[in-house]
This record gives sequence, structure tokens and C-alpha cells, in this order.
Amino acid sequence: MSRRIITKQEELTQISSYVSKLIKSKFGKGPETCYTSLSERFIVIHIRRFMTKVEEELVKKDDLATARKIRTKITEDLFEPIRETLEEQWGKEVTQLYQDWNFQKNTGVLLAVVKAEELPARESSLEFMLLRNEINKQSEFYKYQPQELELTKVTSSIYIFKCGGYLLPIERLLMEKGMHILEERENNVRKNYEANVHRFNKIINNEIDTIFMIWNYEEDLSYKIFYCK
Repeated sequence: MSRRIITKQEELTQISSYVSKLIKSKFGKGPETCYTSLSERFIVIHIRRFMTKVEEELVKKDDLATARKIRTKITEDLFEPIRETLEEQWGKEVTQLYQDWNFQKNTGVLLAVVKAEELPARESSLEFMLLRNEINKQSEFYKYQPQELELTKVTSSIYIFKCGGYLLPIERLLMEKGMHILEERENNVRKNYEANVHRFNKIINNEIDTIFMIWNYEEDLSYKIFYCK
């Protein structure tokens, strides 16, 4: 009997199911929904409606910082098995694995960066040019523009912006003394984007539900993920 060929969508569903079960085994509770999307350079796992009792209490007390630290630390323990599974599934090296969580909306994202065999073609659409200009405008309040900006449209509702070369010299020095000041800037950046999300909605002609943000200070990179409704 011939073996049935597994479709790409079935592979994505298998990954979503695996990650959901892995989270449940670690936290004692799994997400209500878990959905995986794929591009040449990224694997995006969107997790919704997942919060433990402890996290719920912290959110009620508006202690989001503690909730984020607990979730981030525990989830990091799952990175290695997730990385191995992704690499086995698609036969490509996962160079980085990141996470970000929005407790107010009870949602989160895992972002796997896949090693690409070739450099991606530079995006030159009008939509990208308008988005680039808007990101530069949003960056003005902390007086520094990213030197590099790449856009990947994973699906019609998922945009990923990779920004490089944005750290100020003084911020590099601050890294040696602790991250608290940079974390404060992260919060300011998030609030600024959320306050101006309507400007991005107008450009992409869609409504953004959640903006996830990830920083890699060692490599001077950041990722912004727009999830549309």
C-alpha cells in the first residue's frame, strides 16, 4: 500500500498540534488555538487564549512584567524540542527562535528564523515603501532610524519587519550594565505603535489585531510582526 503524501497544510497542522501539546505538558494547560504559517525565511506559530491561573492573577494586579518574565523563562525550555521538530519537518536550519506575548489580548507568537539558501529579493512594492516611511516616522520619537529594513509578507494577514542597526552607541554601553533601561524603551515603542496602528491599517487596507515585537540586542536586530484580523 502506497504511503499517502502529506500536504503542506497537514504539516503545518501537525506542528501546531505538537506545540500546543508541548505547552500543555509544561504549563499544565494548553492554548485554545495554535496556528502555524510558513515562508521561505520564517515559521510563525500564533498562540491564542492561553493563560495559567498564576498569570491571570498577575494580569489582574497589572503586574504584566512579572507575568511576561515567568512565561518567557518557562517557554525557553521548550525551544530546543521545537527547534529540532521544525528542522526535522522541513530539513532547514533554524538559526533563531523567539517569543512575544500580549497578556491583555491573551495571545502570543513564536518566531523561528530559517537559514535561507539565497538572500531574499528586495521588496520594492508601493505598499512596502509606504510602510518603510511609516516605520521611520514611528522611530523618530527615540531619535534613531533602523539602518536596514526588510519586509516579509508571510500571508495576506501576517507581515514581518526585520530591522537592523538601530542601537545608539550609549545603548550599547547600557547593555553592559543591565537591560532595564532598554526594556523601558521597548515598552515605549510598543505603546507608540499601538497608538498609531490606524496609520498602518490605512496603508495595508486591513485592520491589525496585534503587533508583536522582538528584540535581539546582541545582533542589533528587531522584528515587528503585524497580525491582521
